[in-house]
Amino acid sequence: MNSNENNVGFFSKIRWGVGSISIIILLIILSILFAVVYKYNHNGFYLFLSILFAVVAIIIIIVKSSEIIMPINPTVTTLIGKTGVVIKRILPNNPGVIKISDQLWSAKSDEEIDENSEVEVISVEGIYLKVKRKP
Repeated sequence: MNSNENNVGFFSKIRWGVGSISIIILLIILSILFAVVYKYNHNGFYLFLSILFAVVAIIIIIVKSSEIIMPINPTVTTLIGKTGVVIKRILPNNPGVIKISDQLWSAKSDEEIDENSEVEVISVEGIYLKVKRKP
């Protein structure tokens, strides 16, 4: 388990949308309703429907519980190799700001890079993009 995975809570990992929760609640209500109808009517069809809706609700809960979302760092997979423009000067000991596709990012470099210079993203270091001057 990586450190990013530890920072995400159980319910954040599962795709419990309004639709999933609504369907589960509806299935449970229908299951209880048909169980009550069976209690007074003694028709096996109502018992079958009650059990069917309960089983479907349980299956949905199990499937949704196994649907885990692993947090990923989108900068690692999408920004390396991209070209940007320096908005705020970057110094070796002082991060600056770059713009890539209308988005602003904090950036570091081993060299001084002035504003309006083109840079290329070479890696990601925590919250910073590591860049180099584009030749």
